[in-house]
Amino acid sequence: MKRLVITGPRQASFDDVDIPDCPPDGLLVRANVTAVSTGTEIRVYRYIPVDEDGEWLHGGVRFPDGPIENGYSMVGEVVEVGSDVEDFQVGDRVFCAGTHKEYAVSPARDTLKLPDEVSDEQGVFLNILGVGQLGLRHGEPNPGENVAIVGLGVIGLSAIAFCSAFGFRTVGIDYSQSRRDVADAMRADLVLDPADDGFTQRVIEFFDGRGADLVLETASVWPAIQTSLEIVRQDGVVVVVARHTDSPTFNLVGHPYMTTRYTLRASLGYRPNELRWNRMNSMKLTTRLIANGSLPVDPMITHEFGWADLPDVYARLDQGDSDILGAVIRWR
Repeated sequence: MKRLVITGPRQASFDDVDIPDCPPDGLLVRANVTAVSTGTEIRVYRYIPVDEDGEWLHGGVRFPDGPIENGYSMVGEVVEVGSDVEDFQVGDRVFCAGTHKEYAVSPARDTLKLPDEVSDEQGVFLNILGVGQLGLRHGEPNPGENVAIVGLGVIGLSAIAFCSAFGFRTVGIDYSQSRRDVADAMRADLVLDPADDGFTQRVIEFFDGRGADLVLETASVWPAIQTSLEIVRQDGVVVVVARHTDSPTFNLVGHPYMTTRYTLRASLGYRPNELRWNRMNSMKLTTRLIANGSLPVDPMITHEFGWADLPDVYARLDQGDSDILGAVIRWR
């Protein structure tokens, strides 16, 4: 089978490997589509570590000696069911955290059947949408509160979609006009360019002169965190969702930010499985909201490519093509 591998900085290619065996507690899934996580996957494509010593690819995962598989979003068809699995059968259409390849093995406990009302193209973004949902949950906003999203890539747009579904008043912020247009189509109440004159005051005034109750930073650059601190209300919350690999460019606890008495939180990874809103329950909620039309995800899906185009897609994203947002990769 074909699989995408990263073999060095900005080196993406395909190799041929055997189709994996299906374990007793798992499923063998044949890919229909995969999705590109444009932030995480391009960081891996660039070989950027998450630590200063350059050892860690992800939290808890060191850089391997050999090729790196990339991606974490697949919709496909179950072609084999493990001997210990009871809730799935061959032919089921499922979402799993597969990388970019023709076949993936997925633990049954981490695999979700998709309802007919959710298309392959929508369902393949469940993990990515989940990052946006989790960022909101970590911010713990109350019903009706004001939320600003700084950075309108796929994670920021995912948060915009959930803000619409959950009834928050939302401002989407990005330098890119095309991304602001998508956020507008996804029912953001206001979209702004942070380079515009009077930007900060416009956000504060839109939120009744108080600023945002909650700000999600999803841009992965320090100026975005600085913007977040400038628009959050006194005693408000800033949640950092994006991964930051550069050192700070300003003093987060200096003047004037200390006077805001803001709370800063990091959002990374799902809550333990014994809690109510774990990964699987969050994905089930997402599928329900897509199925009933409450979650406006379609505007985020901007491109579809064949699997052989993946190295070129990575190169375009690496070179700053901001028009590619939700990229679906078709395998068959």
